[in-house]
Amino acid sequence: MSVAYKKDEIVSASRVARSFGKVLAALKAQHKRRIAISKNNELEAVIVPIQEYETMAEALALLEHIEIHRLIEQRKRKRYGKRISLDALLKDQEIAI
Repeated sequence: MSVAYKKDEIVSASRVARSFGKVLAALKAQHKRRIAISKNNELEAVIVPIQEYETMAEALALLEHIEIHRLIEQRKRKRYGKRISLDALLKDQEIAI
């Protein structure tokens, strides 16, 4: 997936290094939604406000849970041969927890 950045959202790595405080202030004051950092004309990283990062992290965790749930439901519907309990599997594999 490719994300489009506005021209004013892209800042060189050297400029960010020289004026990091200003970059953070712009994000905190919500003048900018994100800052894409470029080095040698290649985008290397994106700085986002902590609230947005936490929202993205929560969304990713939720998507992972949804995918795990989908896999569990899919496997429940399949007819497998012999089933074995977790305790029996652990004992068979000589795993102690």
